[in-house]
Amino acid sequence: MSNENNQSFEDMMTELEGIVQKLDNENVSLEDSLSLYQRGMTLSAKCDETLKNAEQKVNDLMSNEKDVAENESKDE
Repeated sequence: MSNENNQSFEDMMTELEGIVQKLDNENVSLEDSLSLYQRGMTLSAKCDETLKNAEQKVNDLMSNEKDVAENESKDE
């Protein structure tokens, strides 16, 4: 299991999908299930944080674009 701080969003999602498949399809011991579940929850939280940060960046860019457009229309 890799350190999620060094993983891209896509890599984390791929790992998370693998964890879900293991928990759904394989005979996994209780101890391994708990470990996989914990890793999955960590990855899920990190993916959620990454998505929220991306959404904020998009909102900031859109806000800046709107401000530029408003300033240009005032200058005319």
